[in-house]
Amino acid sequence: MNCLLNQSYKNIEFICVNDGSTDATLAELERFAEKDARIKIYTKENQKYAQYSKAYGQEKASGDFIFLFDHDDLIELDTIEKCYQTFLKNPKLDIVTPIVITKFTDGKVKYINNIYFQTSLDNKFEYKEFSGKQILQDTVGRYDIHIRGLYRAKNFKSFSFEFNEPLLNADEIVERLIFENAQYIGNCNSVYTHFIHPESSAKKLSLKKIDLVRTDVILRSIFKKKEIYVQRKSIFEFVAYKNLVNAIKIYHSFFSEMTKEEKMKQLNRIKNSYTELDKTEVKNQFHGLSKIYNSILLSNFSLLMSYYKFKK
Repeated sequence: MNCLLNQSYKNIEFICVNDGSTDATLAELERFAEKDARIKIYTKENQKYAQYSKAYGQEKASGDFIFLFDHDDLIELDTIEKCYQTFLKNPKLDIVTPIVITKFTDGKVKYINNIYFQTSLDNKFEYKEFSGKQILQDTVGRYDIHIRGLYRAKNFKSFSFEFNEPLLNADEIVERLIFENAQYIGNCNSVYTHFIHPESSAKKLSLKKIDLVRTDVILRSIFKKKEIYVQRKSIFEFVAYKNLVNAIKIYHSFFSEMTKEEKMKQLNRIKNSYTELDKTEVKNQFHGLSKIYNSILLSNFSLLMSYYKFKK
């Protein structure tokens, strides 16, 4: 909160979505709000998925620009100002991103990205801009871009984060659709620090992580319709296979804790992921014994399920 409230650019409203917290979160927010009238606090019922909190804030924000900020990240005190000044210099932009540092909570840096380019803070900053459609294409299978920052409100609200079904990573679908609607995306030389927490919901072993196979099915369909799937087909299918294997492991790990209905639901999602997977494309990415091993596993869904049950 301190890095936000002390931004050099002052004309900001702060939309704080309290997602049904049962700890001291709301009281802490209210203490901040007593000192700064720019803070607007909204409390909503917890719906178990972060997409609903993002959608709530997305709807409440009234500014011409919107900056989505996770509660455990940091930005430099001039980040909003530098992003905004970049818009003024380049009116065709719809999104401006700072340099993104991804680091672990122990302080170790995983990587530093300047949109596409892994970089160092010692390197001379170079302004870049790319079309939203190019950015979207380079997220097929995995994110080869790293964007966090200031969006024109019209662009940011072009798709709701609520999406049409609850998913652990529904924001990955919505974010991509927002990127596509951006005419151009540029950068500035401020810094956004994103932290990786080992105990976060995204990292913990949980039944919700089976959602990733459902997300892959949805994204594959979207990418095919937009005719951007083929160029990165090999990347997409290899990642989808890894997600499938992880989903099977999770299914077996939580099997005894699930109801009969939940077991059927998750099994159907996993089977659908297997059916949609381009197994030939996946097998072609292995060689030697690994190719034989994975070809056998991919030849039959029941075999694949049984193998990882036994391996567990």
